[in-house]
Amino acid sequence: MTVRFTLAVLTVSGAALVSGCASNPQPKGATPAEIPSLEADLQRHPNDVSRMVNLGIAYYNAKDYQKARDVLASALAISKTNYPATIYQGLTYEELGQLAQARASYTSAAALATSQQQKSEIANRMALLTRKELQQAAQQAIAQESQLASQPPVENSVAVFPFRYVGTNQDLEPLSRGVTHLMITDLSRVSRLKLLERERVQALVDELKLTDDGRVDATTGARSGRLLRAARVVQGSLQDVPTNNQLKLDADLVNATNAAVVGTGSGSDKIQQFFDVEKKVVFQLIQGMGITLSPAEQRAISERPTADLQAFLAFSKGLEAEDRGDYKAAEGYFNAAVQRDPNFRAAADRQAANEQLSSAISVPPPQLAGIQGGLASPTSGLGTTIGRGQTLQDLTVNTIPSTGSTLGVQAGGSINTGQTTPPTSPRPALPETIGTTNPGGGLTGNVIIIITRP
Repeated sequence: MTVRFTLAVLTVSGAALVSGCASNPQPKGATPAEIPSLEADLQRHPNDVSRMVNLGIAYYNAKDYQKARDVLASALAISKTNYPATIYQGLTYEELGQLAQARASYTSAAALATSQQQKSEIANRMALLTRKELQQAAQQAIAQESQLASQPPVENSVAVFPFRYVGTNQDLEPLSRGVTHLMITDLSRVSRLKLLERERVQALVDELKLTDDGRVDATTGARSGRLLRAARVVQGSLQDVPTNNQLKLDADLVNATNAAVVGTGSGSDKIQQFFDVEKKVVFQLIQGMGITLSPAEQRAISERPTADLQAFLAFSKGLEAEDRGDYKAAEGYFNAAVQRDPNFRAAADRQAANEQLSSAISVPPPQLAGIQGGLASPTSGLGTTIGRGQTLQDLTVNTIPSTGSTLGVQAGGSINTGQTTPPTSPRPALPETIGTTNPGGGLTGNVIIIITRP
């Protein structure tokens, strides 16, 4: 028996086998070179979602993101639950710089995901998107500098800028990133202060392309603080003193409104006493803010992230790699820090975060979209049972069940029995009465067909 039906989703039960769509052949590729043929094919089948998605993928691969966005939007207007279209829509929005829309697409895709792997891949992609959002926010702040200059800063907010390394031992240079992290961590333990995220500040520094000198200039620091709407800015330098194997740390507290230096901190000691030096400077800066610490805040600030300086140096190298976008290398450095000190919580957290970022980069778009060979099939991303009344993708499919197969209808549907050849075995009864009677024979409406082979 040949059954011709219109359906929204194919739900396969048991060892079910759904036939290929003989009347709806798929294009052989979704490459830029095949765009003309894909366009022509879609013109012949203007409402075919799988063809729309494949053309959208081809446009995406050709970097024609506006066309990709438009055709994918058309596909999703017909089939809101098409997983590949939703993923590629997010990827397209990313390329167009429409990051809020990209996040919305990935959020929708996460709700459609049918496996833990898909959910994890989307979570990783959204973590990577966060980095792009920080970069875009920095770009927008620079573009709107004149407006931001007239806005008051966020009360009690503090931005700690990357410390400048002015020593001669290049092995110690990464500690300038580590001390920045420590400053933010320690100052955030003061309940009255609101610390800006290190990544947000770093994104602005990268966009401004500040030189080392600029990062310790009070005027430049004040300007950067205003762009971030920070009330105060902490900036300074780290230097090694080879003659006595010491490290020297200097920091300034700058009022972002008028560029006045309102507090300073300075300390030096043997390299092995690095953490003591940093704590000393932090307490001096807090005093410059006129803040009296509670005993609990003093104890919290005095805590060390690790007792192993080599573990902290590996952690600092991880921050350096992360800032230049080498997330795989960063993951390795943070892992090395954890190996040396399993209780180094900040290193474990950064390792997990960079594992997400490096994983997101390593997953190609077709894999993220759950398709093979760069193509979306009629059932890609679909397969969940839907309720009565839901509207999904319409596809015309011909299939010939084998003898002994069970043909069932769920959720309401259409089987036109008036013009088919007689079955080789008795036609199974429909499990429920659905739709309306068609004078030509059969039922009408949306349908889900389940073919269970013995």
